[in-house]
Amino acid sequence: MNRKIYLTLIYFVIFIQVSLNLLADEKYKELDRVVAIVEKEVITDVELRNAIKQAQKFNKQKDAPKEQYQELIKAEVLDSLIHKSLIEQYAAQAGFSIEQKKIDKFIANLAEKNKMNIEELKKNIEADGLKFSKFIDNVRYELLLKQIKNKEISTKINISDFEIDSQLRKNAILNPDVFNLSHILIKNSSEASDSEIETNHKKSLEVYEILLSNKSFEEVAKEYSDDSTAKSGGNIGWKKEQELPQLFNNEIAKINIGEVTKPFKSPSGFHILKINKKKGITKKKVLIKQTKLKHIIIKQNEITPEEVILKRLNRFRNLIIEGSETFDKLAKEYSEDGSAADGGNLGWISPGTTLPIFENTYENLDINEISKPINTSLGWHILQVTERRENDLTDESIKYSARMQLVNQKTELIFKDWIKQLRDQSFIDIRLIQE
Repeated sequence: MNRKIYLTLIYFVIFIQVSLNLLADEKYKELDRVVAIVEKEVITDVELRNAIKQAQKFNKQKDAPKEQYQELIKAEVLDSLIHKSLIEQYAAQAGFSIEQKKIDKFIANLAEKNKMNIEELKKNIEADGLKFSKFIDNVRYELLLKQIKNKEISTKINISDFEIDSQLRKNAILNPDVFNLSHILIKNSSEASDSEIETNHKKSLEVYEILLSNKSFEEVAKEYSDDSTAKSGGNIGWKKEQELPQLFNNEIAKINIGEVTKPFKSPSGFHILKINKKKGITKKKVLIKQTKLKHIIIKQNEITPEEVILKRLNRFRNLIIEGSETFDKLAKEYSEDGSAADGGNLGWISPGTTLPIFENTYENLDINEISKPINTSLGWHILQVTERRENDLTDESIKYSARMQLVNQKTELIFKDWIKQLRDQSFIDIRLIQE
């Protein structure tokens, strides 16, 4: 009898506990109801409200009516949460992921850029009402989104040379170069003879030499210039490229701020220009050290042991150093890759484009010096440096920037269609109750 009572009490306690849990769960669902189902994930009301609060901080529209604005924000934020859920689920299925070290590096760079340590950055972010853990989640998502856009869209976009040239012209129109210039003119008369032109040319060269001796351009212009600006020291003020003769543009393109052009001829005489100041797109000079390289490679296999390969390469090296054989001849006869036909010539090599052991070896060689044999995953090599140069890649860098502008523009356009297609193919149930 006592046992029955005991069991009944246990069942009663369990029933009460389960009921309380169910009530608590119902209360939680009431507070944090589901506002949308996206494939296998849900978006809750609390998530939506928190996201709206953040959006309102960064997207204040004072002119919009309050109710209309709130409904607009709610719809836009819900859309972005749906897209986020779709993209994260797509990434998981397709094998995209972001390593923690990449996130750590992003955070470290962000802190450094803002001249803070990571703890200070964390305090600043949380002072704006965003939990740092949520900020990290946002960073992870943005890096994931960038990775997907790059692999699924950007790498498949082709940009033509014509498009790049058009973009460069567009950039020049939107951000034209404006120069503050000074000018010296050694004028030819309207019917100048050859001897007069020659005399004026010599005079312009003399004036140029005076300028190179660090004498003030203003003083030299006052003394020698035949231009109407001579009295004011030759300053012609701020001029856009479109306002200057093409001849002037061609010459000032060759110099930097503070420098003067060599004398150049026009129908009116000989000119010297100085760039005092410049506004517009700053062209950062990009110089890269390149090495012209040859190699002989012998690939290791099961038949030829390592010591035989080393002995052969060392013999080649000694023959070349002695002068009894040339690098080209031995490469053509014995090298085991496509460069053999060209005497082992690998062309101009830029830093970071070869294996580290390869780069470390040729960086320490003098011109025409031949390395001792080195081993890479491709085989055993001896290297010879034939030439070095500092290559100006400024124009290539500017073209590359224009190309990336176009790639990014096209990526964003294609991404809109990509996410729409993904959304159309997915199960999405929006349960948002309009209030």
